[in-house]
Amino acid sequence: MKIEIPVQLDDYRISPEAFRVYFAIARSVAEYQEFPSVQSITSRCFGKGYALGKTHARLALVELIKWNLVCVENENYRLTNPSEWKIPGGEG
Repeated sequence: MKIEIPVQLDDYRISPEAFRVYFAIARSVAEYQEFPSVQSITSRCFGKGYALGKTHARLALVELIKWNLVCVENENYRLTNPSEWKIPGGEG
């Protein structure tokens, strides 16, 4: 299995949690050909026993959505094509 992360992602000043969530979505698509829900993202990235896991997952998703790196469809999250990403600038 090969997971490719676009090199342009390095130009975005995203948090480590947001990068972790981005990778988890990429992995879910590569391994299972499915777009994960916030529950599966939380479980994969932060563990079921981590009390603030869902909060961290949601904040990371908001961060990724802000740059259009990720979008939500039917409560499942998918990666967008890098050509659709917002251009990094003074925000972040």
